[in-house]
This record gives sequence, structure tokens and C-alpha cells, in this order.
Amino acid sequence: MTEFYAQPYSLDHTGFYFDSFEKFEAGMEKLNQKGCEEVEIQFIDGEAHLVRLSEAAHIGQGNVDTWFEELDDLDETEATQIFFLLDLGYSLEDALERYEEVSLFNGQAKDYAYDIIEETTEIPENLRYYIDYDAIARDMKINGEIIEIDHDLIVTNAYDF
Repeated sequence: MTEFYAQPYSLDHTGFYFDSFEKFEAGMEKLNQKGCEEVEIQFIDGEAHLVRLSEAAHIGQGNVDTWFEELDDLDETEATQIFFLLDLGYSLEDALERYEEVSLFNGQAKDYAYDIIEETTEIPENLRYYIDYDAIARDMKINGEIIEIDHDLIVTNAYDF
């Protein structure tokens, strides 16, 4: 479970910790009664893959409900898929609609190139040693077919986005 802190912009008020939207609403109601309406949402504690996602999604007062409804329970793969789309400039809403379309490959680009060649092409045994998988992988990166988004993590259908 992710924990956030609502930090009022006013120094006259004290913020509060919350780990659900209900707690956020209750805390905001108390602050509103004291004349404080705006807070900064700060990520305090949670799974490592959600830290980067919360920053990319620009979680704030206006979309903290989306965090608890849609993002808080994502596994690492789903969070990475959404992060990739957000990094390309997709809105959070659009990223949530399309993230399942993002194909990921765990490994190096060279390994992906090797797998693609093996699956799609029949190469005679005596020619296998002449294939430069590093060069193929490099060309795939240059052409935008694949995008390396993390160490040993590749988006394989980058053309689709």
C-alpha cells in the first residue's frame, strides 16, 4: 500500500498522511474547515516501481483519486507500461486505456534481435555465424522498432506509439 503526505502550501497549516482516497478526503475536509484548500501531494512510502510512476503521472490533488482507483495495485510490468506511455507524452487517462498494448521484452536488444530472427527466418547452419545480432539490434533501435526503457528492458512494438 502506498502512503502519501498532503503538504499545505500555507505554512499556517499542518499536513497529513494518507493511504486511501477516503483518508485524503477526510484530511482535506479538516483543512478546508481551517481555510486551507490546496496541498502538494508527496510520495512517502510504497513499492519501488510506483515511485517513478507517481512522479510521471504527476499525482496531485486533482487526480489522487485515480491513483487509488487505478494505479496503486499495479504490478511492476503494468507500471512500466504506463510509465512508458506517460514518458511519450500520453495523458494519464490515455495511458490507462492503452498500456496493455505495450509489449515488453526482458533482456538486451541483441537477445531480442536473435529471438526475432530465430522465430521468423530459417537460416542454414553454415551461415549462422555470419549474422551480426548486435548490428541488427542497433538498426532496430535507430529505426524506432524497439526502445530500451531500462537496463535489460525493451519495448518491442514502439512503432505503435
